[in-house]
Amino acid sequence: MNSGRECAHHLGVDVLPNERVRTFGSHWLIQSKRGFEPCPWAFDLAHFAPMRTHDRVLDLGCGAGPLMVALSMVEPHLKAVIGVELDKARASQAHRNLRLNQLDNALIVRGDVRALPIPAAFDIVVTNPPFYPMGWGRQSANDEQLSATHEVNGTLMDFMGAARKAIKEDGQLVVVYDSSRLAALLGALPSFGLLAKKIRFLEDDRGKASRVLLLAGRGGTGLAVDTHRSMNLG
Repeated sequence: MNSGRECAHHLGVDVLPNERVRTFGSHWLIQSKRGFEPCPWAFDLAHFAPMRTHDRVLDLGCGAGPLMVALSMVEPHLKAVIGVELDKARASQAHRNLRLNQLDNALIVRGDVRALPIPAAFDIVVTNPPFYPMGWGRQSANDEQLSATHEVNGTLMDFMGAARKAIKEDGQLVVVYDSSRLAALLGALPSFGLLAKKIRFLEDDRGKASRVLLLAGRGGTGLAVDTHRSMNLG
């Protein structure tokens, strides 16, 4: 197919007038025309996550599903990839992105991470939670962007608590977060019996380590730290 819209039409996937289809690695991603680029660190996280064939993966606050698509590209033989999203429009985009990319092992659950009953059945839990508390810095007038950047529908502690409930005893959590808020992220882990195992700072095109990837689990010793230039392949 020459374009994402042609591919969507061929597969019977709706693209709304206020949406566009863009290339996303070797796949496609439906997103809003206005707003912002969803999770430009998706491929960085997907390569950082210690996935294995037949793992069960959960994405908390999946938005339009970019992490789910990236994870499935990096490890195409996952047993299941489940996304949880509260916003109706973003959940719809995520569902259609799974269909557009023919990810038959993935599904979207519309729900609130603060209240959703999640079983401890996942090998990997990933999340790109909102970075900032309400009132912190500049807040967008765009509701979609505001809920993605600020804790409108759940705090960092809410996301960490949901992750802790969802991972198996030997499961692992992978988080992408603002590097300026790393202390808050590290401080949240002990409350849920989680221990940081690896930290990777992601440099942007200015050479600034603006984002951080964190791998955590219920046990283990030692902490590895490195820095990579962000792939930003979206």
